[in-house]
Amino acid sequence: MDITTFLLALLALFGWGFGSFLAKLATNKIGSTAVFWDMVGYVISVLIYAVIVYKPAVLLAGDKIGIWLAIGAGVAGGIGGIAFYFLMTTKDASIVAPLTAVYPALTAILAFIFLHEQLTFVRVVGIILATMAVVLLSL
Repeated sequence: MDITTFLLALLALFGWGFGSFLAKLATNKIGSTAVFWDMVGYVISVLIYAVIVYKPAVLLAGDKIGIWLAIGAGVAGGIGGIAFYFLMTTKDASIVAPLTAVYPALTAILAFIFLHEQLTFVRVVGIILATMAVVLLSL
C-alpha cells in the first residue's frame, strides 16, 4: 500500500471515529437536532473542499449520469447519517458505532455483485470476521 492511500485511510478513520464521538456528545446535549448541525458541518467542509480543488465550470462539466449518481450517494449517505444520529440519541455509542461501521462490507458485496469486482477468499473471510466483531462489540 502506498503512503498516500495509507494517510488518506488514516484520515478517514480518525475523521469518522472522532466524528462519531462528537456526534454522541452532541446528541447527549441537544438530542436529534444534532442531525441538522452535523449536516451544516458537512456542507461547510464540502464548500471549503470545492473552493480549494475545483473551478466552478469543472463541477458541471462531468458526465450527467455520474453527477446524478454522486447526488444519489450524498442522499443515501445523508439518510445513513440521520439514522446514525437517531440511534445515537437512544443507544450507547459503544453499540451504535460498531453496528454501523460494517457498512464497507455491504459496499464490497454490492461491488462484487453489480460491478464484478474481485472478492477473494481472504476478503470474504475479512467480511465475516468484521461482521462477527460488530456482533461481539455490540453485546
